[in-house]
Amino acid sequence: MTTSASATSPALGNDWGVADVTPRADHPITKIRLLETPPGWELQTTKPGSLLTAFAVDRTYSVWADTTDKTAGNDAVVEFTLGDLRSLSDGEVWAAPTPFAQPQAMTREEFRRHSAASC
Repeated sequence: MTTSASATSPALGNDWGVADVTPRADHPITKIRLLETPPGWELQTTKPGSLLTAFAVDRTYSVWADTTDKTAGNDAVVEFTLGDLRSLSDGEVWAAPTPFAQPQAMTREEFRRHSAASC
């Protein structure tokens, strides 16, 4: 995850990332809670002192998932703000309907349908 600058504040350049670093990737997951490391995974940092530890209202964030298994589907990137997430109703998720599309609120069922079609 990386942050980008808003119109009113400078870029922080902080990031947060986790990876299953076992040789066979034995810890598959279907859900990641941002800023928490899933069991069996390791926290990945790219720059000393740049670990993202909290979210700010005036920032836009990017979250992405990628895989080294090319048969597993496309890498995914979704941008969001805290306002985007706060606007969600119960049962909705913030996601892009297709790779590189504009993210939007959608039901979990719509998300499942779109994600199945992109794999």
